[in-house]
Amino acid sequence: MVARQLDLADLGVKPLEEKSSIPLYQQIRIDLQYMMQANKLKPGDMLPSEVELAQAYQVSRQTVRQAISQLVTDHLLERKPGHGTTVRDGRNRIKFFLNQSFAQQMLEMGVHSRSEVLRIKQTVIDGHAPVTLSSKSGCSALELIRLRFGDDMPIGVQYSTVITESCPDLYAQDFEEESLYNLLLTRYKLPISRIDHVVNAVTADPWHQNLLKVNDCAPLLLVNTTAYLINNEPIEASTSYYRADKYEFSVRQDY
Repeated sequence: MVARQLDLADLGVKPLEEKSSIPLYQQIRIDLQYMMQANKLKPGDMLPSEVELAQAYQVSRQTVRQAISQLVTDHLLERKPGHGTTVRDGRNRIKFFLNQSFAQQMLEMGVHSRSEVLRIKQTVIDGHAPVTLSSKSGCSALELIRLRFGDDMPIGVQYSTVITESCPDLYAQDFEEESLYNLLLTRYKLPISRIDHVVNAVTADPWHQNLLKVNDCAPLLLVNTTAYLINNEPIEASTSYYRADKYEFSVRQDY
């Protein structure tokens, strides 16, 4: 199949924000990631040349090359000597954008996922917030509790606290339809660079027995996560209870 050759008019590339705290090459990386997520860049598409992108973004060619190199490392783009840079297949893109999320886990198990919002509340980080967010004391935040389903069966309950200083209208988004991490990336240009996980086994208490439709002896996976931005600042912490009989937790380590 012949790669679709894109030009700058197809992509709507605009000059970068020089005063932004996000490095220029990271702004380009985020912009190209958004285009992939929005399907402006499709699997097999060939990017404009580094020179053309540099002119459109009003940066040096080296800055563009740095951004593209990172996307190649992330397995989102592929360099073909003598042929240019192309977008890799959709499966790689899905794995990257939903890095270790519930939606990705369900996808890999061949299960359709959805969410029901049980509570959404604006708050401030204080002594009651997750300890991994203590460095953000005093910052505005969002408390979000969701019941997660797989093929219409309750699979887990997720309690999230999200720092909203860079996304103040996050409260207004539809979390029954949207992925939190996808919103942070595409709407607010806040890509998650790292997620730390701690996994334990617990027995379902009456509250979770009722929500997850399990008996009083049912084992649950307790998963605590903290998500970090590219500047190593924490943006979200969650505690999730998953049915051990319906959910598997996996981690892939690349070397």
